[in-house]
Amino acid sequence: MSSKTHSSMECLFILLLTSTFAGLSDLRTNTFPILVDAKDVEKVPELDLSKMINENVYSKIFVRKREEHKLLVKHLQSIDDYGKRYKLMKIGIDEIIRIIREEGGKLRGNNITSESEFPKLQELINALAQFLENTCLFGEMVLHFPDMSYRILKTVSDWRTLMTDALNYSKAFVQILDEKSIELLSLLNQEINEDQRTSDYVNPYRETVPSTESSKDKQKKKSKPKKGPALSPAKTEL
Repeated sequence: MSSKTHSSMECLFILLLTSTFAGLSDLRTNTFPILVDAKDVEKVPELDLSKMINENVYSKIFVRKREEHKLLVKHLQSIDDYGKRYKLMKIGIDEIIRIIREEGGKLRGNNITSESEFPKLQELINALAQFLENTCLFGEMVLHFPDMSYRILKTVSDWRTLMTDALNYSKAFVQILDEKSIELLSLLNQEINEDQRTSDYVNPYRETVPSTESSKDKQKKKSKPKKGPALSPAKTEL
């Protein structure tokens, strides 16, 4: 058995990646008491997601999870210690890759797509939620921390194909994803696939941006507002 332990922040990070429906207290009916005596714990019925979650309900939960992702990005940005940030990023990206592989296999095996009926089985509801949320979180991390993310991903040979397929699959769920998340996935596609980039794509979070432009050309560009997709370092929302 591995003796590896995680700090409280690392545990919270993993919990964020793996728990989607822990906050369903907002959806409780009178059948689920808010406070339960210890002796009565066994009498409380288990949450049956298949009876509580549909497309419309989950789309609201999804928006709330995306807000948590943005808070996580802000926290990572506040960590000045490179080693600490790298460790958290590696834990997060490794876990995301694992989830995308495992849950993606379940979704493919059960023919769950944006055009099929919303899953009825609890396991498949969880699989879809985990897949969509972690694909978007991957986008937040790679777009906001591209250089560090690529250093972590360089040992995963198929990550680009895996995540390109994941983002294309995810952004088809327009009935669930909010506009900001669909935009984020489009930017992610340009970030990780150079051949997909538009001429005006810019990621200002890169440590170094190679340029062969003359200072005169740069001056001209500064006087013109940028068009097209771009990340803004002044805003953490995508």
